[in-house]
Amino acid sequence: MRALAVGWELSGPDVLAGDFPYADSFASFDAVLVDPQAVDGLWQGQALLEPDGTWRVYPGRDHGFSKALENLLLTRRTEVEDLLLRVGGTLVVRVRPPGEPLEIGGTPPRRLGRYDFLPRASLVANPYHLSLPQGLRFLPRRGRDIPTVDEDSPFFTYLAEFASRGYEACLVPTLGVPLPAFGRVLAQNRVGDVVAFQLPVGSGHIVFLPAFPGADPAEGWRLLAGALAELTASPLGPTAPDWLAHYILPGEDKLRQAQQQLESARQDLHRRVASLRQAQVEYEAYQGLLYPRGTQGLRVSAKKALTQLGFSCSERTPRFLLATCEEGELLVRVALSPHEPIGPAEHRALLVELDRVRSEERRDARGALLGVVEPRLDPRRRGWTWSEPVERSAREQKFLLLEGTELWRAVCAVLKGTPPERVRVALLQGEGKWRWKD
Repeated sequence: MRALAVGWELSGPDVLAGDFPYADSFASFDAVLVDPQAVDGLWQGQALLEPDGTWRVYPGRDHGFSKALENLLLTRRTEVEDLLLRVGGTLVVRVRPPGEPLEIGGTPPRRLGRYDFLPRASLVANPYHLSLPQGLRFLPRRGRDIPTVDEDSPFFTYLAEFASRGYEACLVPTLGVPLPAFGRVLAQNRVGDVVAFQLPVGSGHIVFLPAFPGADPAEGWRLLAGALAELTASPLGPTAPDWLAHYILPGEDKLRQAQQQLESARQDLHRRVASLRQAQVEYEAYQGLLYPRGTQGLRVSAKKALTQLGFSCSERTPRFLLATCEEGELLVRVALSPHEPIGPAEHRALLVELDRVRSEERRDARGALLGVVEPRLDPRRRGWTWSEPVERSAREQKFLLLEGTELWRAVCAVLKGTPPERVRVALLQGEGKWRWKD
């Protein structure tokens, strides 16, 4: 396999480095890897950056620069089309934001962008239509969240290895057509944006991969070379005609049956893994009592824990829970302090809400202040949870001071087999600082 890297720092025995204007014909390689930043670098510094922020040239006054640039992009685009349609090769494009285009003055003016080397093609997947390159947009969107990666893709190892390096843009179709109808989504971020995509064009492929800035050139090529070799090894094109399925070799039917059985087993395994992940999420909800994601995360974990203890919980406000059981009611306020003991402000807020619940709703609820202090530290290394005025008020007014660590210990005891009613009674009868005793 012969490969060319244009503007992309890759090092290895089978890849040649080249620049956009002077490299050999793209169609003379099996795979071409292009960083589109190499394209708009052609005019930045040569054109005028005008007050409106646009790079602009004027034919007739640019010494033929704009004409030469248009001819260069047309030549490279033709070579890419030959690479894909006639050679059956692969074009790998590093996904970058669209950048600053060049405007060529005229009536009307013309624009050149960093993705104008992509082929002109019209793809159809009934009932959808996708035209290249104008059918794809590259939206600036930075992130390091790539939780969804196609495990069956040849590029899985590359994407998994460098996912922490992050992406700079995502792919969006201009007319809202679903990208999976035309190709293979290789990776998505947490909100479903496509950050890696494999698109069959003719007898070849265009593969869009995240930028992964700072990735090691040697390691990057090692992983990409294996993926490209696997992609180009098949003698068949990426889109086989329907009639080809009727020509079956002896023994091929058994192979297909075995593949179907493995696919069924894999789907069953994926369902079991998803079930285990969901169970793990249920347990992680209790860990929020030790290291919560803000006060809202602490409230969610407190509700989960109190429900496990047999309380029926309703959310009063973003900071209050009303936990009800047959033994009584607890009005719980959650409080989180990153650095210092929880002070009187939280105590006053609890008393105000407790008075309202007792007077307006006629509920005989007991007050409880659930607190977590210095969550980044191991619970065994944390300082005082409550300030001295809060502890004194709790003793005088007989409400509960409940540390997240102690509620977590109580939940652990119930999960081990302790009757939940025993914990509920201890909570409802406790005053001041509460400790769970096995």
